[in-house]
Amino acid sequence: MRVIAVANQKGGCGKTTTATNLAAALARLEKRVLLVDNDPQGHATLAFGYRERDFTLSTYDLYLTTDVLVEDAFLEIEPGLHLVPAGVELSAVEQVLAREPEKELRLRSSLQRSSMPYDYVLIDCPPSVGLLTFNALLVSSEVIIPVDPSGYSLQAVRKLKETLVVLRDKKGHDVVPHVLISDFDTRPRFCHTLIEELQALYGDELLDTMIHHTVRFKEAAGSGQPVVRYDAGSRGALDFRNLASELTAQETDLTVTTLDHWVAMLHGPRVTAESVCFVADFPRARSVCVTGGFCAWSAKGVAMLRRSDGLWECEIALTEGDHEYRYIVDGAWLPDPHNDAVVANEFGGANSLITVP
Repeated sequence: MRVIAVANQKGGCGKTTTATNLAAALARLEKRVLLVDNDPQGHATLAFGYRERDFTLSTYDLYLTTDVLVEDAFLEIEPGLHLVPAGVELSAVEQVLAREPEKELRLRSSLQRSSMPYDYVLIDCPPSVGLLTFNALLVSSEVIIPVDPSGYSLQAVRKLKETLVVLRDKKGHDVVPHVLISDFDTRPRFCHTLIEELQALYGDELLDTMIHHTVRFKEAAGSGQPVVRYDAGSRGALDFRNLASELTAQETDLTVTTLDHWVAMLHGPRVTAESVCFVADFPRARSVCVTGGFCAWSAKGVAMLRRSDGLWECEIALTEGDHEYRYIVDGAWLPDPHNDAVVANEFGGANSLITVP
């Protein structure tokens, strides 16, 4: 799963146009896509024809309600394309969470608790580097930075890259930047000069695909459709099909560190070279243990430690083969809510299953 924020603190540079049309283009490539509208303006939601009266749960609830998950809040745009909508209430999140600890990790925690059967998650960010954008960047392994033909564009890209440096230095979180030339009319000399500057400054970070200026984007958004559906033969539709193809072609080039980062953020057990690492998300628990056949189903189990991000974790050396297990959460025996592999037990319930190859 690749999680990609679409961000730039400069307004009017094509963030929502990029997020909505790229999501639709990826879905046309038979990728399973989730688009999260993380902007209080709700433009990504409007671009698909939804108004606030059309939904009851939104991105706001993912930030503030621990029992609301992505699968509760999403709208199905088409098979393989889901949208978590947003409305003006999202603008209250920063004030509500002002005094809360780890408020910049709320969105990450929400996605971690959710069932995420997606190939791509795109997050449309507001035109500012505030709490909402920090949440999006801290859950993402990549960021697309759309750049429009404006005199302030280079400064905006530089500022966002400075933010990425802060995230790496202060949070130990790396985000791979992709600079996207957006809404360009290639005829004016000024645009050619800006493209040359972007190529000189950002080299490999600059995407090969360019999104050309066309009125079709506004027409498509006004009709509540992505451009690949509104006018599949238009230049804009071709540009986003090319962008989707360019990004999917990069999948074979993802670095091991990026993949390891996402494995570490997901729930459930993962097999390492020397052990099995169990990771569980029980935010209100006072104690969590894991028990199973490997400890004769002891009621004490193996204690798990709470990490700084609120998840519970422990490592156990297991032999090859199938191992059944359960979590003991404040005395209650529970199967792993984020592991679909289960087997029936003698008590009429289910045990979770991990296979060590």
